[in-house]
Amino acid sequence: MAEKVEIWDPHFHIWDVSDNTESGHELEQLLAVNGEDVYAAAEYEADFLPATDFEHTGGAWLEAVSVCHVGLSGPQYDAYCLAEANWSARQLQKSDRNYVLIPTAPLHEPNAADTLAQLAEIPRVHGIRQIVNHDPDWPRNAVLGDLLDNPQWQKGYAELQKHAMSFDLQLNAPQFQKAATFMKDFPDTPVIINHLGSPTLDDVTAREKLFRDGLEALAGCPQTYIKISMLFYTAQDWDECEPLIDNINWIIDTFGVDRCVFASNYPVDVAQGWTADRLYGAFRKIAEANTDLAGQQKLFAGNAKRAYRAE
Repeated sequence: MAEKVEIWDPHFHIWDVSDNTESGHELEQLLAVNGEDVYAAAEYEADFLPATDFEHTGGAWLEAVSVCHVGLSGPQYDAYCLAEANWSARQLQKSDRNYVLIPTAPLHEPNAADTLAQLAEIPRVHGIRQIVNHDPDWPRNAVLGDLLDNPQWQKGYAELQKHAMSFDLQLNAPQFQKAATFMKDFPDTPVIINHLGSPTLDDVTAREKLFRDGLEALAGCPQTYIKISMLFYTAQDWDECEPLIDNINWIIDTFGVDRCVFASNYPVDVAQGWTADRLYGAFRKIAEANTDLAGQQKLFAGNAKRAYRAE
């Protein structure tokens, strides 16, 4: 039997999508997991029980409100951001595992500094994510446009360093070069690229040069890490998709074993049929093809704990 490996999962969600939600989430944009409105710490941790070759020790909770409340802005949306962070903090405090929180804030809003200051007061908040995928747009960005071009958003991003916060960067391949140019001005703000850069199948086949050139630019920023996650978005049976596997191996070589992390994206991936034993079994095959046991432990836990200052 292979030696058991620690999982410190750098990307998962918990939420309440009931009619009387306390977390500010919307069923319209998310999902009821197994038909249940609330997916909290206990349900998340139970999803790892089948992965007997691994020991789950904690992770980074990621916000989901930046896909909700399309078209809403100002104090009402700020209140949803704070409600989500406070509800999630209370839920995760019920566990004895090592968790940090990555809520969201509308960095393009004039009051972004105040919202960040309030979030920074919540225990274990270590960073921020605001989804910036543009063209194709993720839900709120159909109204907001490409936030990377927005001077007010850039001003809000600069506030992160005042609170020693990291930034989770979820974007599309055509935005890679622009993001790399911008991030170079903020070398002290750790950046964790979400979901391999959200590639479509065309991004790793017909448009592979654009995809790789952009990721090389991002890898050139030493403060960047990249998550190997949400791979079903590219191909449902991604472990059998040779172009995607080739690009994952190339990414590990390009960023280096010290700046890549495996993440579950639960409950979204588990709802797509990627149970823990299936998902982490496939991850382990990739890890074994690229590094030794010490390097594998970095990919599954060590790198993520360092990126999120959770050690």
